[in-house]
Amino acid sequence: MSTNKVNGHVRPSVRSLQDEYEKGNKQPLEDLLRAWKGIKDLPPCDPQSFFVLGGYHGEPFVYRQDWPEGKGLYWGGYCNHGNVLFPTWHRIYVLKLEQALQSIVPGVMMPYWDETSQETLAKGIPWILTAATVILDEQEIDNPLRSFVLPETLSDNMAEDKDYIYAKPKGYETVRYPLSGLVGTPQAQAKTERHNAQYPDPDTNSKLLNNNVLAWLKGNSPTTKDPNPSQNGIQAQYQMCLQAPNYTAFSNTTSAQAWNKENPGTVVPLESPHNDIHLSVGGFDVPGSESGQIADTNGDMGENNTAALDPIFFFHHCNVDRMFWLWQQQNGCTNNIDIISGYAGTNSNDLQGPTPGVPPDTTLDLDTPLNPFRKDDGTPYTSKDCVNIATQLGYTYGPGSLKETSASLAVATGFSTKKLTVRGIDRALFQGSFVITAYATVGTNSGETTEYYLGYHSVLSRRDVVRCVNCLTHLEVIAHFPLSSLPEDRVEQAEYRIDIQHRGPNLPTDLSYTFEVSD
Repeated sequence: MSTNKVNGHVRPSVRSLQDEYEKGNKQPLEDLLRAWKGIKDLPPCDPQSFFVLGGYHGEPFVYRQDWPEGKGLYWGGYCNHGNVLFPTWHRIYVLKLEQALQSIVPGVMMPYWDETSQETLAKGIPWILTAATVILDEQEIDNPLRSFVLPETLSDNMAEDKDYIYAKPKGYETVRYPLSGLVGTPQAQAKTERHNAQYPDPDTNSKLLNNNVLAWLKGNSPTTKDPNPSQNGIQAQYQMCLQAPNYTAFSNTTSAQAWNKENPGTVVPLESPHNDIHLSVGGFDVPGSESGQIADTNGDMGENNTAALDPIFFFHHCNVDRMFWLWQQQNGCTNNIDIISGYAGTNSNDLQGPTPGVPPDTTLDLDTPLNPFRKDDGTPYTSKDCVNIATQLGYTYGPGSLKETSASLAVATGFSTKKLTVRGIDRALFQGSFVITAYATVGTNSGETTEYYLGYHSVLSRRDVVRCVNCLTHLEVIAHFPLSSLPEDRVEQAEYRIDIQHRGPNLPTDLSYTFEVSD
């Protein structure tokens, strides 16, 4: 292991750079803008270019010719989701982006978007990430932190596939809620042009985006009798993930699903609020509410294949890494993390599936290569190389929210401590990401019914699951919902249902799901 020491290499909150800028100390924020502009202006073949780095997560895909079962299928990019490498792979990913920024402006650090700070809960996304233009070196330029214009055409389809629904042409500019980025066919492009024409003003769009993100952050239970209406929001999800009992359950949705099935209570993995931010920025209305929903929004952050090509991805994932570090600090794991051997989420066929250099049905552990990332000596990074960010990677984080151990979000007196497990949800039925929302209906002797909102489960996915060899290895989604909004004496008589918010096509009418209530 490397023994690098932190020497003033502190990742700040991006909002703190804003504050300094507004006070007259403009250089820190201008250095960041200059560095981002620099990597985006590099030739698309340059390994330090944003096009190359953003493309490691999904598109542009490098096809695996050595997969006999993968002929005619694309793989899902290098990213690890739904397995125990999710936190460590993305930790190195942000590090590599930061090193590219430093190749332009030495010493600049990658800031994080503090998604649970009081400022974010009051104002939404920091303005420097949404402003259309900025002043740099006395010139007004397009804001390099707001979007990215593709220097090359992207497509996630093989030649025999004629749909091309999520292709992106050269010159395409990434978009966020409330806009759409579906331009792969003439029909899709025409529909997108009609949709986006309704939202021509960048300032208005930023307000709509912030309103949507704020609703997700704070929670928005439509049930007036819910004693904890804010516990469904991203802020609460982050708080709860810090209480995860071990790294395996904390690290990803697959392991957490298994843990919740086998143990009392409900563990929230780090990957869950991470997914929520993607969908709130990319284009889903807050679950449980019909107010403010804008149909046909298809921003890039809401789709796995193109999410990392939006610059906000890295400010988000820098905060995800900070949350990982906070969990380590609060649980005495700054120098070691343990993976439960053989557990769900520890096989390369779990949800994400094989990635380059990791054959199918391979055990994932702390020695698994975090491809495609290499250390200075040319050997691949592993999770063991990035456990302690200070001593091994040479950085730490500045002040931010949730730094102290979070207080437990207790269930109100008289309400249920049980949970609902929903099974039988098939990812292959959906084009892209989707949100599962759960409800309980309880009847009375007089024939009246009361409906209780139980919460939501967001799934960050891709549009062509059935063509993705990685995705086909794990199609079932299992969702767990605490029954803390349901009175304890109503659990046994309740009837449960789910709604699924998605981007089409229409689901079959004969679908059925399994509901199970447990401790």
